[in-house]
Amino acid sequence: MDIDTLYQYLDEGLAQINMILGNRFVKVMRKEAEVVKKELNTLDEAVKQWVEVQRQWCYLENIFAGGTIKQYLPEAAKLFDSVNKFYTQLTQKANRNP
Repeated sequence: MDIDTLYQYLDEGLAQINMILGNRFVKVMRKEAEVVKKELNTLDEAVKQWVEVQRQWCYLENIFAGGTIKQYLPEAAKLFDSVNKFYTQLTQKANRNP
């Protein structure tokens, strides 16, 4: 599933739960509906943070992919390499278990 489709599903889910919470007959299930809304909001924030991390990683990967930066900033390059390894493993794990 691409990110645009995921955002679409999240937006639809949030719109639906807000419509349910706005209904006068929700009293019986208000707590459950509020839990669902909170979970959807948490998921929305997690996806936004994940996308931001990916964006920043792509930016840094381009910088550290060249050999020149490793000559001038060897410590930063080592740090990026270790973070890059962890990030790559994390994204592979997430890809295996979406």
